[in-house]
Amino acid sequence: MSGNFEQLTHLVYEASLDNSLWPELILELTEEVQRARDSRFLEHNDSKGLENLSQHFRRAFSISKRMVDLQERETYLSSVLNSFAFGVALFGETGQLLMANRSMQETLQLGSILPNGELPGLLNDKGEQSLASLVGSCIQNEVSQEFQLPGNCQEPMMVLPRQDAERIGFPSIASAVLISAGRGKNDALRSFSHTHHLSRREAELLGELSQKGELRSAAVEMGLSYESARTYLKRIYDKTGLHNQASLIAGFAATPMSALRRSKLFKGERRNVRRMITLRDGRNLEYFCLGPETGDPVLVFDALSGVAIDVVGYPDLCLHYLERHNIRLITPCRPGAFRSEARDMDSLRDFTSDVEQLMEQLGLGSVGILALSFGSGSALAVAHGLGSRVEKIVLSSAAYPVYRHPNWRELDQFYHMSSILGRHWPSMLRQVIPFLVRSILQNRDNYFDRYCKRTRSADDVEILSHPVIRRRTAEMLAQRTAMGMEGMVEENLLNAQGWDFPVQDITVPVEIFQGDLDNVAPVQGAELLAQHLPDAHLTAMADKGHYHHITNWPWLLARAAGRDLEPGSERYSIPDL
Repeated sequence: MSGNFEQLTHLVYEASLDNSLWPELILELTEEVQRARDSRFLEHNDSKGLENLSQHFRRAFSISKRMVDLQERETYLSSVLNSFAFGVALFGETGQLLMANRSMQETLQLGSILPNGELPGLLNDKGEQSLASLVGSCIQNEVSQEFQLPGNCQEPMMVLPRQDAERIGFPSIASAVLISAGRGKNDALRSFSHTHHLSRREAELLGELSQKGELRSAAVEMGLSYESARTYLKRIYDKTGLHNQASLIAGFAATPMSALRRSKLFKGERRNVRRMITLRDGRNLEYFCLGPETGDPVLVFDALSGVAIDVVGYPDLCLHYLERHNIRLITPCRPGAFRSEARDMDSLRDFTSDVEQLMEQLGLGSVGILALSFGSGSALAVAHGLGSRVEKIVLSSAAYPVYRHPNWRELDQFYHMSSILGRHWPSMLRQVIPFLVRSILQNRDNYFDRYCKRTRSADDVEILSHPVIRRRTAEMLAQRTAMGMEGMVEENLLNAQGWDFPVQDITVPVEIFQGDLDNVAPVQGAELLAQHLPDAHLTAMADKGHYHHITNWPWLLARAAGRDLEPGSERYSIPDL
């Protein structure tokens, strides 16, 4: 067994650097411990090896957690820097760019300029000069300079030498620091206008006045006569209680929001996709809703990340399919997910009362159900409770905890966690899930790449290699766990430890669509589930993996609403970045 211990020790420290290896490592360790337990006689060296291995495991897990802590801290700091309206960039000894926040990147258009090394021209008291030469001059002469970008922008900027920057608190590695005021990018106008109830045109005039500094120029920019501009200005004075342009502009600039970037309205907010209700016990329940108000309602129980049907990120694209088939999509967020408040749950069936109250609030008599991946457990539990109010159920990539796969090594880590760790080592699963979620948020490409290397489905590889899917999965996972990970942990454990409701009592028609190359929820498990359901039909989809519903959801959803669409007849086109 010493050879196994040595191999596991190497795997322990590989996992400390690549967090996506942790589920596999834990299973290997579990199997080794079980083998030792089953042995009647454990040699002294093997006993010592197990003890040493456990010490390595704890040390590596601690290292890995610290690395994720540092990654999270860097992410938080980057987010804070990128929220500021002012721009900042640090340059090294040879004038190379070390970092720039989002405002500076946009000001200098660094995203398109950096690859070929060209930088924009800048205006100072000596005329036009390149950014590279200006920064180089600042580094060499240790003298600060003020300048403007050429053209209509006229953004005031300054470059500081190291000695001046150090006194302010910038790191010593920065030989020069470039800063911009971020004028016109901040959220001061929206905040000031909202506080004083300014109309849209009044706010526009105030914005132009702050830029131009003179009413006549602001009027020309807006296409107004001078008299009309004066009328608007008088209304602004009346609403704000200020009586001259200087105090008005000073008050506008003094709001704390002047330091922050202008907030943006997300598409999902314009469509009012994310909604809340208060349940009878006082808890808040969030749900996503999109589609015609008079459309046939379908409850969607998404996978644990909640991004397969991305009505939050791309509501207009999703609405196209919903309107075509007259479907109203409703996704109730499970307890502890997104903005739904967590609750103590002893069974997946405990969510049924929440869904019933949501249906009552929306005036829904009966519904169809679409469940994706590990959402199948909650979906069937709710369907069991709703009884005849469910007209049809469609399951995609259904996970069935009753099924035991003979060789776990050929399957994905999510099977490892749900079907092995959750059943045999629930206390470890409670520790691993929060850590893995944090790790996925910081190292998402590692997890996607690892899955793509293991799957035999080219379709899954194509879907999960798409940058939008990778980005949105991480973003939605962050939003799903923003109120904590208790809900995700509990749902995983309730799924893993077996369903406590008799599936044979679910008598409504059930259709299951499972990829024959699914290595997260194997097709054999779907076959067993279909056998246990009274009225179920399984379709094994050739060459498809676990994530086919990311592009197949339009026809899956339509079938859940009672439409007779052929499998694969309508696919969702993943948008570009």
